[in-house]
Amino acid sequence: MAKTGWTNIIEVLSGEKTGKNVKMRGWIYRTRSSGNIVFMILRDATGILQTTIKKGNLKDNEFEDAKKALIESSLELSGFVKKDERAPGGYELQVNTVNIMNFAEPFPIVKDQSPEFLLDQRHLWIRSQKLTSVFKIRSTVVGAIHKFFREKGYYEFDAPVLQPNQCEGGSTLFEVKYYNNKTYLSQSWQLYAEAAVFGLEKIYNMGPTFRAEKSKTSRHLSEFWMAEMEAAWVDLHDVSEIAKNEVKYILKEVLK
Repeated sequence: MAKTGWTNIIEVLSGEKTGKNVKMRGWIYRTRSSGNIVFMILRDATGILQTTIKKGNLKDNEFEDAKKALIESSLELSGFVKKDERAPGGYELQVNTVNIMNFAEPFPIVKDQSPEFLLDQRHLWIRSQKLTSVFKIRSTVVGAIHKFFREKGYYEFDAPVLQPNQCEGGSTLFEVKYYNNKTYLSQSWQLYAEAAVFGLEKIYNMGPTFRAEKSKTSRHLSEFWMAEMEAAWVDLHDVSEIAKNEVKYILKEVLK
């Protein structure tokens, strides 16, 4: 197949490719075969799409490859887009060529497995529809934070991750050997911000934060990403209003 003119699943689900021949690529999300037909659900980063692969509509060796390909096999397809209310998303690809790029091994994740097992298979579980949705929302949240502050005239100001002193509390410091000295993983951007605000006036940061908290619960995190802001000429009421407006702005962006 040519390496240009690929169609994403979201383009098909939008209806703009109905009645057209398209070239697609992705991974097998679900698959089952029944005699001379293979029902395959294709996934890419934009969604999932039902495809039907019928013997006789493509080369015999391509049909056999499609029949034996397992979940997470990567492939290229071409075919005709048809509207079908029974299909996920309401559209289907009627396939006329199949090129299996890589035949996957049996996929270890099935329905209703424990959180512990899914964490052990995290590199595979992040391909799931649930987690890709989580990552897309997180990306939107982070983008909205940057957009909110930049639109209001704030400068992004980064601080070191390795810092020589504490700013939140000595009991939660991660100590790191730094050549012949010792230093600490950042608890906050705060001390650097308090110095920079006298030059830039309005600054913000989105960066990694580390807390060596002794408790192991869902309310305690050893590592997380924190958005912080600092500004000159503001009082407590101003800061409160900025925080409320930021949360509203983020929520609107996520809903969009």
